[in-house]
Amino acid sequence: MKSLVLIALLFCGCTTLQPPEAPDTLPELIYQVPLPPWPTTAYVQGSTLELMLRVTSDGSVHSAHLLTPSGYTDWDSLALEVVRQWRFSPARMGTRPVPCWIQQKVRVRFEPPEPITLAELVCPDRLLVDSLHALIVEGASFDSLARIYSVAASRDKGGFLGEIDARSFPAHVRQRLTALRVDDITSPLIVGRNVAIFKRLRRIP
Repeated sequence: MKSLVLIALLFCGCTTLQPPEAPDTLPELIYQVPLPPWPTTAYVQGSTLELMLRVTSDGSVHSAHLLTPSGYTDWDSLALEVVRQWRFSPARMGTRPVPCWIQQKVRVRFEPPEPITLAELVCPDRLLVDSLHALIVEGASFDSLARIYSVAASRDKGGFLGEIDARSFPAHVRQRLTALRVDDITSPLIVGRNVAIFKRLRRIP
């Protein structure tokens, strides 16, 4: 059984059910859980799946459908369960988040997991994040600033995410994370509609 599965997404299109007009901005993937192990040795590197996803106004996936089934019913069911855990920045009509149907092609390839222990500081204001980054570089506490300014769910834990697979992040974020040394921080990175600073932590025994 192939056990190292990663996905890379190619945006194909978007239509909305409510409101009827096309949104001004489309959903953008900000967090993905790798697909489950491939069931057979019949996989060909570069295989592509096609999905139809209903992304809600909070960026979660309400429903997911495979337009091109793999031919393995059990794997398809597990894959859709994983896809429903993905997170997007929501579509927007003006400044208002709206639900949206999107059609995406998913290219499947095999890569090993990349576990990394992280903390995050996430804000919608780029100027604020730039200022916070400068403060951290000068010695300010990442933990304290995350508790005050971050808008992420990790805020109450000082931005602590714990050990996470770097493959869960978009490619531009993943590349920066895997290059980090312990206790280093990234420069401000665009993640959906927000800007984030990540800090690499020592792995918890």
